[in-house]
Amino acid sequence: MAERNRKTGAAATMRMASERPNESAPRKPPQPASPGDKTLTKGLQLLEALSAREGSRGISELAQELSLTKSNVHRLLQTLSRCGYVTREASTERYLLSSKLWQVSRQGRSFDALQSLARPILRNLIEETNESVVFVVVEHDDLVVIDQVQTQNPIRVVFFSVGQAFPIDRVVMMGKGLTALQLIALASRPEAEARSALRKVQEQLKKTKSFVDDRLAELAAIRKNGCAVNRGAWVSGVNAVAVPVFDLSNNLIGVLSCFGPADRVTERSLARIQKTLARKAQELAKRISV
Repeated sequence: MAERNRKTGAAATMRMASERPNESAPRKPPQPASPGDKTLTKGLQLLEALSAREGSRGISELAQELSLTKSNVHRLLQTLSRCGYVTREASTERYLLSSKLWQVSRQGRSFDALQSLARPILRNLIEETNESVVFVVVEHDDLVVIDQVQTQNPIRVVFFSVGQAFPIDRVVMMGKGLTALQLIALASRPEAEARSALRKVQEQLKKTKSFVDDRLAELAAIRKNGCAVNRGAWVSGVNAVAVPVFDLSNNLIGVLSCFGPADRVTERSLARIQKTLARKAQELAKRISV
């Protein structure tokens, strides 16, 4: 037995020794990065630069910061834009990160920090309104669904999924107009930006030019009243109320909304739900800003 153990130990020692690198052997020089590697590295550096600061960035600014040529930065931005990771502001032609990186990073995760903060608020809203509720955040020109809780009523309206992103300036899900969520987001924008976004919607819906002016008047009323009410304007037979969620500096963080069938979410219900949403939006804002 002892002899066998000695042989086994010797064999293990020999095997371990053979697996060690030969210290006296010359080391291979590092291989130069391939053009593809260099392009990937530059693309990742560009994403990091866009995420390092708030607001949009220009090509010249990014080129100077990363010590790249403007043509190189432009090509990289075009590729990232086609893949959905970067978006360009139509009014300034400057670039921003989209919400795609956030969506990719949260794949397979049941919740994140924002969702854990919002979920108790949404559950309370369900108890008080008995209708479905959703919370979205505004990321540049997109609305991203952070969480949604559905009513237990046998007839329910389901539109969104957690992690879904949709633009504020496009009609979504074959609707016939903008959602209350989008109206709140547009109401927080300067008039020039809102007008530009509404023109895109007008073209998509093939509406007359009065559509833009009518919606701008609606946005002014939303800013004054602190809420957006959608009476079947997006999907027939569905009513919705949405309110903004602001941070401590009065910047728009996201939107809280409640929606349901029009025969249940009546005119009287809309007024009551709006007050409840406004109260819960303030509570959510405090949770997020702490």
